[in-house]
Amino acid sequence: MSFNIAKRTILSSIIAASSVSTLALAQQEEGFTVTPSISYYNMDDDRVIKDDKAYSLGLGYQFNNPWAVEFVYLNADTEQSSSGSNVDVDQYRLDGLYHLPTIRSANLTPYLAAGVGTTDFGNSSSHNNVQLNAGGGLKYAVNDTVSLRADFRLVDDVEDHQVDNITSLGVQMTFGRPSAKSTSDDSGYTPVEATTYTQIEPEPEPVSATEPQQAIEPDVANTKAVPAEDVMQDEPVMVAPVVAQNEEPELTEQAPEVAALPPVKLNVLFGNNKTDVEQKYYPEIEKLAMYLKEHPQSTVLIEGHTDDSGAASYNQTVSEKRAKAIADVLIRTFEVSEDRVSAIGYGEDTPLFDNDTAEHRKANRRVVAIISSK
Repeated sequence: MSFNIAKRTILSSIIAASSVSTLALAQQEEGFTVTPSISYYNMDDDRVIKDDKAYSLGLGYQFNNPWAVEFVYLNADTEQSSSGSNVDVDQYRLDGLYHLPTIRSANLTPYLAAGVGTTDFGNSSSHNNVQLNAGGGLKYAVNDTVSLRADFRLVDDVEDHQVDNITSLGVQMTFGRPSAKSTSDDSGYTPVEATTYTQIEPEPEPVSATEPQQAIEPDVANTKAVPAEDVMQDEPVMVAPVVAQNEEPELTEQAPEVAALPPVKLNVLFGNNKTDVEQKYYPEIEKLAMYLKEHPQSTVLIEGHTDDSGAASYNQTVSEKRAKAIADVLIRTFEVSEDRVSAIGYGEDTPLFDNDTAEHRKANRRVVAIISSK
């Protein structure tokens, strides 16, 4: 059976995906994956079949955690070592992948893999035997959609006790990622009148022109609820607004203007392993939006932080998505100008305390809204 057309299609996909030009490097994203690859199939000596190149196509799904699942079809046209007769190899397997923490300095994500399948060696005696495979690989994220991928597998023929190995190079493309609009559902939400949130705040104390304004740290001790960033815990998160210092105050005779705190603290809770903002917390975000509109010179940075439980790559992704979800509600629902709102995730990189106790880990799992005003 000829597979020339399929091979040309796989090669064309690899070349097209590799030609994507971008300077931005990003983490793996959740979604459906398509992975065309070129492989070298190293046969067990007892098969009496020559080693040869192979072509494969993987279809899978990357979950919003370290796990992914993938169905792989591989084809190789080789021949028997003794007679030289053609051997058409068709392999089908279902694999599970577990991603290890990302090496952020190089944007590399190692992973472990294992699966089960079967291989048809044509007229060979090991026709359609059940096979187990195990191995791993490395992904280099070109951007949030395309990754270069290297993979190595040992393939054990359970019935004939023969062990092959396959080395592959390919390009993984991710599609169907949740769009920014899906991070929250504002359908049917009616904004509350501004007077509902009016609250008298004490006047800020005057600041000397020669004394820099100190940033107000979030009140960690009084935080009542903070969410878990890993699947093993189920706690909410508090978004505590703080005021950022002007790094370069104007050199004038008068003291620089001091940014005031928002009307009230902003509390947004996330469910276990969730990154979308529930509509019942919109009034809390609206208070921040109202403050930003009343102070048109102010901007806000939403920061996401986690403890060190679970994989670092997963913690990084969760912190980014939660921060972006809150920023998205500010922009799309409450019409705060996009250039005044930004979001960033730090994962487990910037803890407030050492992750040595449950209380310290709880304090490290936080989302902070930092408001700056000229």
